[in-house]
Amino acid sequence: MEKLFRILFSCLLLVYSTGQAVELSIQKKSILVNGKEASVYTLEQPDGTWGVRAKKGEDFNVLLKNSINIPTSIHWHGLILPNSQDGVAFITQYPIYPGLSYAYRFPLKQSGTFWMHSHYGFQEQNLLSAPLIIYDPEDASLSDQEVILLLADFSFQSPEVIYQNLRCKKNKGSMDHQQMMSSSDLFDVNYDAFLINYRTAENPEVVKVESGKRVRLRVINGSSATNFFISLGDLKGKVIAVDGNRIKPFEGSLFELATAQRIDIVVEIPRNGNFFPILAQGEGTDKQAGAILASSESAQPPKLQGKVDKKTGAFTNLMEKKLQALYPLKRRPVEKRVEIILGGNMSEYVWTLNGQSWPEVTPIVVENGQRVEMIFKNVTSMSHPMHLHGHVFQVTEIDGVALDGAMRDTILVPPNSTIAVQFDADNPGVWPLHCHILYHLEGGMFTVLRYKDYIQPL
Repeated sequence: MEKLFRILFSCLLLVYSTGQAVELSIQKKSILVNGKEASVYTLEQPDGTWGVRAKKGEDFNVLLKNSINIPTSIHWHGLILPNSQDGVAFITQYPIYPGLSYAYRFPLKQSGTFWMHSHYGFQEQNLLSAPLIIYDPEDASLSDQEVILLLADFSFQSPEVIYQNLRCKKNKGSMDHQQMMSSSDLFDVNYDAFLINYRTAENPEVVKVESGKRVRLRVINGSSATNFFISLGDLKGKVIAVDGNRIKPFEGSLFELATAQRIDIVVEIPRNGNFFPILAQGEGTDKQAGAILASSESAQPPKLQGKVDKKTGAFTNLMEKKLQALYPLKRRPVEKRVEIILGGNMSEYVWTLNGQSWPEVTPIVVENGQRVEMIFKNVTSMSHPMHLHGHVFQVTEIDGVALDGAMRDTILVPPNSTIAVQFDADNPGVWPLHCHILYHLEGGMFTVLRYKDYIQPL
């Protein structure tokens, strides 16, 4: 009875909010994949706006309504926010039950490209995610137009079936092709298709752009278990930010983007040429998603293919080593050092941090004000995109080589490699730390960072 009262009281308290809140509704959505209709989820405002746009310095003021028939929760990925607003079911809040709403309100301290996604069960695999863009006055000087591209991996099989098959050793030899483990360990699931903004490469979104203008591509890897190579084709791009944080710009046309990471690329649209495909090919696969920038409306867009002739290779740390934060951490001594061993058993599909599998874990305890160094050591044959909630960290070392790397909230740790990051413990709470491959998280690669003496509200 007491627990029920707490749930109801929390819901009543949190739906109350002063000021004009943005209404955001979790709904079902029908999309077309490989000629077949599929039912997925979306996060939309009453006017059809996908996700949320806001301004740095203002309040994030959102009333989130659950319009589907199952409980859910939504995490605001990458934001520095109060612990109670983080949106993780059973850790920072109760789930949002069907028909109920939950109010979020806190000041926005950042600007950049972020995203939102379910942090409840396997809903993220059913595409319950959306863009979250926070603008800064300087954005107007960086480009003339922006294009948001949210990547996803899609399977007609339910995520529950995929996960069960991944864990079922006895059936590995006879598994459906959709759930076969990769012999190269570059991916877990052989997906039916990759998507950009809910569309396949055969039915791409075509975005109107102007010749001679600068376009800011805000690319979000919202996949559940896929790293992507981002190809600009004939265009050259200047990377200006990763994970919502500005970096010293560098140029290129092919980039690595791990699960849950974001990259902002400014491209100048040539005066010759009509169409410019932007492609995202899954690591280790021959499948891709695509979108097209179009500077002409008089010609027919080119045909894109969802499957190509050649599979990609593996990600490396070469691009990560190039990244330098435009606004790095202030230098100070490390006061708390934590080594985290990324482990697991592929055959049994159990994943661990320091030999422990969620929920039977020992929290990482820090004290408010400490400079903390986390050293991720991956002893598995798969890469792991490690995400820390409620904080931004700087990449400071890769395989023993020190660097002034990018500020991030998600770092990919390749097989048999070691990456160190540092951050200031300045946001008290109980914060999830986990691999962002959904099936690794569900398999146990999840723990919490807990501030000493922090008392969670009832």
